[in-house]
Amino acid sequence: MQNEELKKRLQEFISCFELVLDVDWDYTKNSISDEYLIDNHRTFLDPFPGEHYTGGKGDNWGNRSSFLAAYRELKAFAISEGLYNPDEEPWNM
Repeated sequence: MQNEELKKRLQEFISCFELVLDVDWDYTKNSISDEYLIDNHRTFLDPFPGEHYTGGKGDNWGNRSSFLAAYRELKAFAISEGLYNPDEEPWNM
């Protein structure tokens, strides 16, 4: 069961990753500095403090919303299955 669920989540994440960071790259480059899409003091993966970004504010960048959702789903699954421990990241040590 874990292998099928992992495969599904990896497929979704990699597909969304490639859409945003390859297929839509020109749009991504132009959108990264847009304050309506990413707060000036935040990051691509955490664009607004305290909010799990899923679009809005006039955003029509659906691939980004899908990418962020797939990223969060994969990360949560990996943590729950013991495949990933965020406390073991080099910057957390």
